[in-house]
Amino acid sequence: MYGILDRYVGKNIVLSVILVSVCLTLFAGLINLIDALRYIGRGDIDFGFVLIYVCYRLPIVFVQFFPVSILIGGVIGLGMMARNSEIIILQSIGLSKLNIGISCVKSLIPVIMVVIAVSELAVPKLDKHAEDEYYRRASASTGVSVTSSGAWIKEGNMFIGICAMINRKTIAGVAKYEYEGTKLKSFSRAATGNYIDNQWVMNDVVEQVINEDGVTYNKYKTQVWPLSVNLERIEILNEITDKLSVVQLHDYINYIEQNGVDSSRYRLSFYNKLLSPIIMLVMLLLALSTIFGPLRSMNMGTRILSGIALGFGYYVLNQIVAPFSIVYGVPPILGATFATVVFLGLAIYLLKRKS
Repeated sequence: MYGILDRYVGKNIVLSVILVSVCLTLFAGLINLIDALRYIGRGDIDFGFVLIYVCYRLPIVFVQFFPVSILIGGVIGLGMMARNSEIIILQSIGLSKLNIGISCVKSLIPVIMVVIAVSELAVPKLDKHAEDEYYRRASASTGVSVTSSGAWIKEGNMFIGICAMINRKTIAGVAKYEYEGTKLKSFSRAATGNYIDNQWVMNDVVEQVINEDGVTYNKYKTQVWPLSVNLERIEILNEITDKLSVVQLHDYINYIEQNGVDSSRYRLSFYNKLLSPIIMLVMLLLALSTIFGPLRSMNMGTRILSGIALGFGYYVLNQIVAPFSIVYGVPPILGATFATVVFLGLAIYLLKRKS
């Protein structure tokens, strides 16, 4: 059931959350615009393209800031109701803290579902369009043709295809086509490649040499490929897989694991995406804790600052623990859930604690 009181509480929360989301998105967009100005002059990139590029990426910024917006917007919305004694009135007519919290959750769930749908359906397409255009313009001066699915490099009479960049010195899914005029001379495929001592060393290479007698197959554990392309020229590949949808990320993880490449970094991102609805609800609980917990006797400004501090604390903890889980071999699921579990416990503690 969704009654009149639920609608009243929900209206205050939803409007506050959306307003904060828009403000944070525009502020972050301005910072991104200033930062992106440094790309002007790279290839065919000019100010007009930078402006359009930043606008295309605003939806992903909105999605990224939405959990924090729930926290800050919840603090503001509920805080305004508390300042106007509306929370006391709701409690006096029989609504408990749990009832008010459920009203907030019921109102935000449709909004959360819309944000997740935008994140999974619209954001990848918009970001792909923006990135493809950026790579096309940026690659004009690097000799590298880049798409969202990989890169193609021309080296003399060879064409090199690279599916993914695992880290700054490791590439995966590498194919080499060597021609003599218009005739294919050989085809080679390597599972991975490493940039060692200013040269590319390919691993698990399968080579097919085409001659008059047929096709000769050769296998090499490692093989040095004479590529002049350096790290700076293919560094733009490093961002391709960072903004995939859950389904695309799952497929990509399966692909790199089949090639014997560690997928911990991408599994961490995968679990973070799966946990995003839970993270948003935890942010709402933290907002409720500033109204019903020990902070309820403080003024609005202090509550807002407390909400910002809690959101910043969650972000810092997640950014510290997540990389450490990869470095020290901790299962990615633990790295992805640690900060959420800690702040869920903190929210429950604050809600139960008396001022």
